[in-house]
Amino acid sequence: MVIQISVARKIYLVDGLPSLLVDVDAGHVQLGPATLREQWVDFYALLALVRLDRSSSSGSSGSSDSSEGAFLSAEELGRVGPWRHKAAASVGKEVARHLAWLERQGLAQVVSSKGRTKSWRLALSPASVRLRPDRASVEGWIRGRASQGAAEETWIDDLQRLAEATAALQQGQAESVVDRLQQPLSYRGEPALEAWAALLSGRAAFQHDDHALLVDLYESWLRRPDAVGRTVGARLRALVAYKNRFDDPAGALASLRKLAADLELGGDVSALASVLNIAGLLATRTGEPRAGVVHHLRAAALFGIVGDYPSLQGALFNLANCRRQVLQKAGQPPDETVFTLVELCRLICRRFGVGADSAQAEIAAARWSFEAGDWPRARHYLAEAEALVRRIESVFDQACFLLLRAEMEHEQSTGASDPLRDLHTAERLFRDVQDERSASQAQRLIKAFSRRAGGRAS
Repeated sequence: MVIQISVARKIYLVDGLPSLLVDVDAGHVQLGPATLREQWVDFYALLALVRLDRSSSSGSSGSSDSSEGAFLSAEELGRVGPWRHKAAASVGKEVARHLAWLERQGLAQVVSSKGRTKSWRLALSPASVRLRPDRASVEGWIRGRASQGAAEETWIDDLQRLAEATAALQQGQAESVVDRLQQPLSYRGEPALEAWAALLSGRAAFQHDDHALLVDLYESWLRRPDAVGRTVGARLRALVAYKNRFDDPAGALASLRKLAADLELGGDVSALASVLNIAGLLATRTGEPRAGVVHHLRAAALFGIVGDYPSLQGALFNLANCRRQVLQKAGQPPDETVFTLVELCRLICRRFGVGADSAQAEIAAARWSFEAGDWPRARHYLAEAEALVRRIESVFDQACFLLLRAEMEHEQSTGASDPLRDLHTAERLFRDVQDERSASQAQRLIKAFSRRAGGRAS
């Protein structure tokens, strides 16, 4: 039992009893002079809600009520937060030890029980109980941390839908995932399932360039008070920031700094890794590839720790891209370390069956090889990219592929494609995803290629 005691200058009493503050944002309970954290926040939040519910239903303004309905059972407590991970018998024993601790602190009158290991009631008047930031937020916090049990098997259909959507998303079938998850889940007993669905929908919206859906999800999950909800909200926020990379990359990067700091303090390694990976992309977009390396390297290590292989392969590719840009700034061509990082990315993809939703590694490696004059390697990577682009739904990847194919075909014609047609299509697709910089590049190449074609014809 982790309990931190702090002596306050003043102890406020109501009807001769200490006051209770449950603050789910700060993650602590203030009970008279004592500060409690971790599992005791869940315990006292539940006791407070049960007490206030009983008071509301009976119309009481402050008297305590010892009726059956005002007690919290060990079974109910065992479904919430850290208590979910304890054996049923351990729940009651830990609370009994806590009651003994309350007695030693002179606070025995705060909690009454029906059997010290079985059920408990807050013996304070409603006037002495405060919930922060407010009651609705505390209720949402508890709801997001609570399991309702899995006696009914309605969850099987939802689990199948989520597992199939996860697999489809890894294959680049973003539009089908958006369609699969349009209807809400039928089982409401496990809040983490709803969070999983929201994250899958957000990632699918990101890949399918459905900005409106992504923003709607982000706004819905932005201020979820529970740990799982905060993780999903952080990941969706990072995706929204990355979507703004074309308009205001510096502003988008700044918006992630406090989020990353909060995640560091909170210990949410998985969400932190995702935020750092996006931060690295934004730093690179602002012309700071060395800063991008710092973010991506930490993200890659964290993804490796948590076993997030789809994201690990992305971080490895991002490191390759940063190194390429660092070398380019120094006037140097891509070196073998760049291609080693690309192949590490592809190795993770092959071994773990991930990365089929993007062709960026192959497209970039083909471009770098083309720029270095290594035509065999360039054509090898281009063929690998084409195989992926044909089956994924990423508009951005399709545009990047067509742009590169046009440049290569114009430089060394094979008769397999029409460079001008590819460029016109690429320009339109870049504008669809609001990448005006790349669209302008395609437009410049159209004019240059058209002039050269006119010169040859004359």
